[in-house]
Amino acid sequence: MSAIFAVTTPFFALVLCGYLAARGRVLAAGAVPALNGFVLWFALPAMLFRFAANSPFASLVDPPVFATYALCGMLILFASAAGARWALGESPRETAFVGLGAAWSNWGYMGIALIPALLGEQALAVLIAAGMADLLVLVSASLALAALEAGAEGGPLQGLARAVRGMSRNPLIWAVAAGIVCSWLELPLPGPVDTFLGPLGASAGPVALFAMGLSLHRGPGMRLEAGAWPIVYTKLIVHPLLVWLLGAVVVGLSAPKLEAMVLMAALPVAGTVFLFAERNSANSDRAATTIMLSTALAFLSFSALAWLQRAGAFRIALP
Repeated sequence: MSAIFAVTTPFFALVLCGYLAARGRVLAAGAVPALNGFVLWFALPAMLFRFAANSPFASLVDPPVFATYALCGMLILFASAAGARWALGESPRETAFVGLGAAWSNWGYMGIALIPALLGEQALAVLIAAGMADLLVLVSASLALAALEAGAEGGPLQGLARAVRGMSRNPLIWAVAAGIVCSWLELPLPGPVDTFLGPLGASAGPVALFAMGLSLHRGPGMRLEAGAWPIVYTKLIVHPLLVWLLGAVVVGLSAPKLEAMVLMAALPVAGTVFLFAERNSANSDRAATTIMLSTALAFLSFSALAWLQRAGAFRIALP
């Protein structure tokens, strides 16, 4: 277990540094969008494009990983949304973001840095395939569900169309697509381009984690919502168990792929869930609470799961 903590602690410590910087007002409030903009538009696209362009095409285009992770995400999304509807009588708009919080992992800021440190750089190919399932399927379904609300502009089809337009402007999707094309055509990156992208992409992990910590501090006006606990439990426990069950028992994915997918599902709630909830006039306080609680608890739950995987606790005669 100490070997796992030796890997995970520095990454969560970067998140804590960002949180303390915000709490101590070391950085101005405007630092959060600036750092997020750098990570989203420069560092992460550079890292993803460089990795995809330098990887074998067959390792990047992985339909079983995409389909398995997409199906698990959709099951968690709609089961959580149905639970919120039945137990709390909430509107489709609110249930959509309950489900999105329970199913969408923070793989962009945390997973891309943490999981390769545990499993090796080859895990990035799995994260790319599974991450595209989140961006293309899960987010679109959530926004379409939110549009079922009575009076929502245009209904679910318009909601889905808005989601697709939003995804088409996502720089991560374009970076991965461009890298896959270069890999497919076997186009080597010119030396100066590769040298430029290397340090730019390497900055994605630490800057993203620090920015994530900054964004976790919401100030004294934030309300902690008790309704966040079921979402946190589903995200940190149920989601990775479902990925393991479906991937191992039903699909029969190889051990390296499944290990990366399970750890990806065990990550805390994606910070973007708060932005989507806020923009759609849903309960953003609950979304913020789930992000903060899941990130704090993931240090223990994620580390424990990584240790159990390394000890072979989830092996079922995987190839």
